[in-house]
Amino acid sequence: MARLGRKILFSLRLLLSLLLLSCLSPAPDAPAARPSNFASLVSSLSGALRIVIWKSQYTLTLYKGDRPIKTYRAVFGKGFQDGDKRQAGDKRTPEGDFFVCTMNPSKRFYKFIGLSYPGLSHAEHGLQEGLITALQYRLIKKAQEERQPPPWDTRLGGAIGIHGRLLDSAVAPRFSTGMNWTDGCIAIDNADVDEIYSVLSLGTPVTILP
Repeated sequence: MARLGRKILFSLRLLLSLLLLSCLSPAPDAPAARPSNFASLVSSLSGALRIVIWKSQYTLTLYKGDRPIKTYRAVFGKGFQDGDKRQAGDKRTPEGDFFVCTMNPSKRFYKFIGLSYPGLSHAEHGLQEGLITALQYRLIKKAQEERQPPPWDTRLGGAIGIHGRLLDSAVAPRFSTGMNWTDGCIAIDNADVDEIYSVLSLGTPVTILP
């Protein structure tokens, strides 16, 4: 009888130990929402889709109408401290109102969402400063009016967009405030690119604030 009692006591102790271990063990991370699920959620909300990027806050926020849907950590051009983009090679991220003009997979940057820089205000400044010709100004203006990609080969620069991380992770530091590493683009993590790529379309407005 005493022997049976010891077996029962041992079994109870073992069960208690297993229960305690399960309580102390960390729970596995919840799986991230699939882009298709995210797209379904966004499409169920009313309002027009738009993006607002705050350079000083290091954020990219997706809006539906006036409602913020989700905010992502972003980093910018290495010329961050120098303000608005003025010309090719200054490594600044432009400021102002743009729209999505291209969407493509990228071998270097995972996915690339091209923005309509240079815009009309940048073209006007460039014409006044002698950075572009009158013909180049007219081509930029025409592209804006037709909601097409503007010329990216002028002295104003171009190919500015939202993209993922470089495949060479040594070149792209971990995302944190102050770690700007691009030549003027807006960089976010690949998983975040997947989400916004699943809901954006050509023509989506993008505002970049200082």
